[in-house]
Amino acid sequence: MAERFLLSLEQARDLVTALRAVPGVADLAPGRYGEVALLFPGERIPGLRFLSPKDDTQIETHVVAAFDGPPLTELGPAVQAAARRAVPELTRLDVVIADVAAPDKHTTR
Repeated sequence: MAERFLLSLEQARDLVTALRAVPGVADLAPGRYGEVALLFPGERIPGLRFLSPKDDTQIETHVVAAFDGPPLTELGPAVQAAARRAVPELTRLDVVIADVAAPDKHTTR
């Protein structure tokens, strides 16, 4: 049987950094009540969650798009590509555009 991949806290942090660096991503969204988060001992990583509790290779991310960023149809694939570079073990990354930030609410990247 193949060894199961377990996403580490460091990998989750690297993933968040990579996603925030994508042009057009203003931030990650934690959900209305903070329900979109990965939980590690003593730490929450907002904006990411597993699609299945049995598979660490499939993640959903909730992003806040920059109003003046690229078209949303281009943002999703760019986010997925950045995630693959940051954590090559990921087999699936669903991108949810959770909100759009006004131009004065984020820094241009």
